[in-house]
Amino acid sequence: MELEIINLYSNESIRDTGLIGDHGQSFLFKTKENQILLDVGAKGDILLHNMRILGIEPNDIDKLILSHGHYDHTGGLPEFLDARTEPIEIIAHPSLFEKKRIKMLLFTKYIGVPDLTDEQRTKMNITLSKVPKEIIPGLFTTGEIGDRGEKDGSEPTAQHFVDGEWKIDPVWDDISVILATKEGHVVVTGCSHAGILNILNHTKKQYDQPIKAVIGGTHMVRYSHSEVEDTGNLFLNKYDNPELYLNHCTDKLPTKLIRQTPSTKILKDLLGEKVRECKVGTSLIYNI
Repeated sequence: MELEIINLYSNESIRDTGLIGDHGQSFLFKTKENQILLDVGAKGDILLHNMRILGIEPNDIDKLILSHGHYDHTGGLPEFLDARTEPIEIIAHPSLFEKKRIKMLLFTKYIGVPDLTDEQRTKMNITLSKVPKEIIPGLFTTGEIGDRGEKDGSEPTAQHFVDGEWKIDPVWDDISVILATKEGHVVVTGCSHAGILNILNHTKKQYDQPIKAVIGGTHMVRYSHSEVEDTGNLFLNKYDNPELYLNHCTDKLPTKLIRQTPSTKILKDLLGEKVRECKVGTSLIYNI
């Protein structure tokens, strides 16, 4: 069976397509029988615009996975739900709905899941789980990545509200999606706040299969140059030299106030043709 992965929302779009790029993330997993959405980007109008251009109807989406509770992955939820006439199952980590914010000196911004109306909430059938969950045959969530022995993708300015106070957020709600193909496993991430190497280690321990590809955001924008190189060398020597379709927070943040590492270029210099573009409109087909 073929499964197509389509990037619906990310920082950059393929030129001359009419598609819009914006800081955020959304992927569609499409087979003849199912359409599964991972994340809904930051702005619902941009998500729905891109879906229209690509011929994707909101009501045709069978399930929605939310990788974590940040606005650039959940902000499009109200408009997406408004565009549907039927409820949808939403799969996520139990901490998805906790309060989250960015705090830098005197600047504070709420970055959690947006407020929803009662009508919008009636369209959500929520499944919250810390453990891996099969979505359709061959497509799974990772569940919580608890073992974080390698560098993670936490954001030092990001906080969550727990035990009555604001604390640095380890983003325990960060989950990814694993596609089991005939040639190995494809790992699709939202932001990799759990750490891309920790996610790949978790995947190898679960399935003991080669990693064919890594797709999505890796939050290496906050790594040092040497940390990106070290990560690239582990991709090559420990994690099967996968194809890398990296985007979003791999090397971009929505502010110029924070140093941003050009991680894609560093990896391209190190790994060459294994590093490929993943803009809005990118389509990848796998046999499962």
